[in-house]
Amino acid sequence: MPMGRTAGRRLTMTVLLVIATFAGFMLVDFFIHRHAHAAVEVPLPVAEPPVREPVWVAGYEMPDGLHFHPGHTWARVVEGGHVVVGIDDFAGRLLGAARKVALPAPGTWLRQGEAKVSFAVDDRTAQVVSPVEGEVVAVNPQLEAHPELAKDDPYGRGWLFKLAPGDLKTSLRNLLGGRLAHRWMEDSRERLDLGLMALSQSVLQDGGEPAHDFARHISDEEWRRLVHDLLLT
Repeated sequence: MPMGRTAGRRLTMTVLLVIATFAGFMLVDFFIHRHAHAAVEVPLPVAEPPVREPVWVAGYEMPDGLHFHPGHTWARVVEGGHVVVGIDDFAGRLLGAARKVALPAPGTWLRQGEAKVSFAVDDRTAQVVSPVEGEVVAVNPQLEAHPELAKDDPYGRGWLFKLAPGDLKTSLRNLLGGRLAHRWMEDSRERLDLGLMALSQSVLQDGGEPAHDFARHISDEEWRRLVHDLLLT
């Protein structure tokens, strides 16, 4: 009997030792895999989005993702359903660097195509149209001190105002995008060239390109005629 009890205890101890060893392996495996999973789940730093090459059409910059009004203003739908509005590169070069930009006050309701933004350029004044209908909720505070931004950075820091749109779907249907917008810009360039060809040759560079400051070389009446025809005001 004593020998049987001793053998039983040894067997029990052996079983416990096997269980303990197995449990130890499982515990080690758990920690190894836990750290491996943790290493995989650690979020990596988000890379900056790639800088897109500018899109040029007929010599003018036209970024993708914007909706263009035939009066050479653009609309971009942003978070919250609001719409940011600005002038395009064509309008900026036609108008020239402004000494003052008069913007509609927040709370103003604008109709699509309504001209409520004024540019004072030297002793001249011109207006541009709103590409969409809606209520002005914010204006660009930088333009008060730096109105030239509207021309120098029309798609970035030179934006004009932000709208809470009315019927956005209807407004967007009346705007241009993609290839249709490209064809329209090419047509605008052709109309500008034809208009300048009838004026002093000092407004054209070699190769027929409009001079950088061509607006300064034409009369007030000629400038107003071009602005009225091309910006639809």
